[in-house]
Amino acid sequence: MDRGQIMKSLAVLAMAVAACATVAADPVPSKVRSGAFVEMVAQRGVECGLLKRWQDLSLRALSLQDRNGWAEEDVAALRAETARLVSATACDAESLTLWIEESRKGFDSEMLPPYLVAYKTLAEMDAPPRVFSATSLRLDKAPVLAAIDRKLEALAASGRPAEGGKPWPEYIDRTSAAILGFAGSLEAEGGDEAAAWIAQSGMIVEIWYEEERE
Repeated sequence: MDRGQIMKSLAVLAMAVAACATVAADPVPSKVRSGAFVEMVAQRGVECGLLKRWQDLSLRALSLQDRNGWAEEDVAALRAETARLVSATACDAESLTLWIEESRKGFDSEMLPPYLVAYKTLAEMDAPPRVFSATSLRLDKAPVLAAIDRKLEALAASGRPAEGGKPWPEYIDRTSAAILGFAGSLEAEGGDEAAAWIAQSGMIVEIWYEEERE
C-alpha cells in the first residue's frame, strides 16, 4: 500500500506533461508545478466529465499527503499555480486529456484497491474507529462489501498484478494488516495522518459504490 510511490508516478507524469504544455514567466518549484498539475486535473477532470468523483477525491487525497509538511509559502504557491492552470486549461486540452487517458488503468488497479481493502477491513471490525463511522455514512454496508468483493475478484481475474507486482491475495492480506495497524495507531504520534486516511477510505469507497450504480 505504497501510496507515496503512486504519487511519485503521478508527479513524474504530471511534470512531463506540464513541461511540454506550460511555459511560465516566473520559475515555479518542480514540486509545486507537479502538485498544481495534479490538483488541476482533479478539478477540471470532474468539471469536464472526464473523471468520476471518487477519482477526483483520490487524486486530491494523494496530493494532500504529498504536500504534508510543506512550508506555508509553498502551499500558497501551490494554490496560485493551481488557480492559474485551472483557468488556462480547456476541457479538450491535451495536457488534461492525455494525462487522464494515460492514468486511467492506474485508477482501478493502483489507486482504488487500497481504499477498497481499507473499507472492508474497517467495516468488518467489531468496533470500527469512530473516524471511519463518521465518514462512511451508510448504515447498511453489506451491499458495499459485496461490491468490493466483486471488484477485487475482477481485478484478480484480469491478470494484472496488484501494486508492486504482488498476487492479489497477498496484496489484500498485507494491506488489511496495515490498515489494522493504522487503526491501532490513532492515539499515537502521527495518528492524524492515519485518521485522515481512514476517513478518506470511508468517503471515497461509498462515492465509488454510488457511481458504480449509476
